[in-house]
Amino acid sequence: MNIRERSAADSWHHATPDLVLLLGSPQFAPALDTALRQIAPFDLSCIFAYPLEDRPTLLHDGLNAVSSSQIMANYLAGTYLLDAVYTACMHATPAGLYRLHDLAPDAFFEGEYYNSPDVHPCISMESGSLAEEIVFLHPLRPDLYLAYSLLRQNGSPSFNAEEMAVFTGAAPMVMALLGRQWQALAEGRESQVPPAPREHAIEQAFLSFAPTLLTPREQTIVSLVLRGHSSLSIGSLLDIAEGTVKIHRKNIYAKLGISSQTELFNQFIRHLLAEK
Repeated sequence: MNIRERSAADSWHHATPDLVLLLGSPQFAPALDTALRQIAPFDLSCIFAYPLEDRPTLLHDGLNAVSSSQIMANYLAGTYLLDAVYTACMHATPAGLYRLHDLAPDAFFEGEYYNSPDVHPCISMESGSLAEEIVFLHPLRPDLYLAYSLLRQNGSPSFNAEEMAVFTGAAPMVMALLGRQWQALAEGRESQVPPAPREHAIEQAFLSFAPTLLTPREQTIVSLVLRGHSSLSIGSLLDIAEGTVKIHRKNIYAKLGISSQTELFNQFIRHLLAEK
């Protein structure tokens, strides 16, 4: 550990006793943000609870009103289904600190969800897409995750290796504090769904999209496309050739009367928000 890393780590360790004292209070999450900014600066933060069989809850809003309240309401009502962090939680990703790039599908950052200020609750027309997001994932129970994201806005650099090293060192304490702060969410809650059906639970949300037009396989492909998978990635996941995926996509567009992925995204979002 170099001098800069040691100084950042020391600042974090000096802040932790006060964080422990704030457990259970509304001041805890803002104080956690402040303490972690001793390691490295970030512009925005948020903490969500993601239950396996229910909609998420926003536990901490450090987004500085970067988007409208309606965009956040839409996210909590359904557009979270396209979020790579949510998907990582539903896939039982091990607890730890991750760069979003390590969690997201291969085409996620070129996709409509990540780049749309009308849908993504952490970006706006003014700031544009994010420079980077890192996220602490902590399972309170097998069917209930906490996700604490630190975000840098467009124009800022990505978190460098030194910063990530210190954040990684802080991660066990961060996750322990998160778990203690929101332990009541898990108390008295029985895990209703075993790990195996997790992917099926995600797909259920897409089964109501154009059910009279699309086959179940086509609906699955729609869900993977909209969550940021390329045709190559979809082929690998479904054990079919990339060319077969492209044929499916062409057929999907024809059945829906559209000609692009952007139109598919817009049509699905309209459907999703009409269902809420």
